[in-house]
Amino acid sequence: MTEDYVLKVEGLATHFSSAGGLVKAVDGVSFELRRGEILGIVGESGSGKSVTNLSILGLVQCPPGKIAGGRVLYRERDLLGAPEEELRALRGKDISMIFQDPLTSLNPVIKIGRQISEAIRLHHGLGRREAAAKAVEMLALIGIPDPERRAGDYPHQFSGGMRQRVMIAMALSCDPEILIADEPTTALDVTIQAQILDLIRNLSSRSKTAVILVTHDLGVVAGMCEEVCVMYAGRIVERASVDDLFYDPLHPYTRGLLASIPRAERAPEEGGNPDRLYSIPGSPPSLVDMPDACPFHPRCPRAMDICRRAQPPETSVAGLTPRTVRCWLHSGEGVDAG
Repeated sequence: MTEDYVLKVEGLATHFSSAGGLVKAVDGVSFELRRGEILGIVGESGSGKSVTNLSILGLVQCPPGKIAGGRVLYRERDLLGAPEEELRALRGKDISMIFQDPLTSLNPVIKIGRQISEAIRLHHGLGRREAAAKAVEMLALIGIPDPERRAGDYPHQFSGGMRQRVMIAMALSCDPEILIADEPTTALDVTIQAQILDLIRNLSSRSKTAVILVTHDLGVVAGMCEEVCVMYAGRIVERASVDDLFYDPLHPYTRGLLASIPRAERAPEEGGNPDRLYSIPGSPPSLVDMPDACPFHPRCPRAMDICRRAQPPETSVAGLTPRTVRCWLHSGEGVDAG
């Protein structure tokens, strides 16, 4: 791993045992994260975005889940083989995560200020008063009014959006080298969302913090990220720079996502109606015992015979930066039937 990369994920596979069979939630995911970079991960619910990041931190519950393969390299150390004590020392200090659901992530019987200061005391060795003062400072930083008083409140006394901001304060409190933000602005209004995104952007720029931003909002991706991974059915189907992805999307699924964005003026998607909002037909596939075929082919307007018979390989394509796509249309072996 070169000095520019702070994290490298290679062939990550995470599976879950279920009554219906083996669920391959993450199936061979690979990407690199550079120091100071903001990497976006997008895709429909159930595509494997959150499980990928939980796997990086060793937070997948086992059983029913297990890491079935791959490597996660941080500082030349494979985190997948690291003991739990080492992972606990990394979590919150070197690698922090903003979880998607703040209500279940906060302890309901511990005051907010104490929950934030706990990580500060653990990782920075500060005394109780110093850590409490730092917690109040973090609450003020993310826009909580009257932070000294609110530090003494419990989670149920905060609204959903304010609880989300508390989770962000906890994640940023130890100045992590890597920040994993899993839908960090879901419960926030647009004004606070803009403030939080500016905070994350400034943190990345000032401290060279690397950020993995998981989101459904392609507008956020366009304004925040330098590179984007598009996930579908547990795999990265396209990876490209933001400019390449938005101006020249290659995978039909990526094209469908971009076509689904409401616009004042829209060109009809292939076979679509310009008078209606476009939506990708069909539903994501079941991840249990998936057939050896392209998982997107039942929903793809350009599906070919080979798409129904085999998984497309990852193909490198020229662009502003190195980019990859998993689609037979760009593999050199598929022939466009249309």
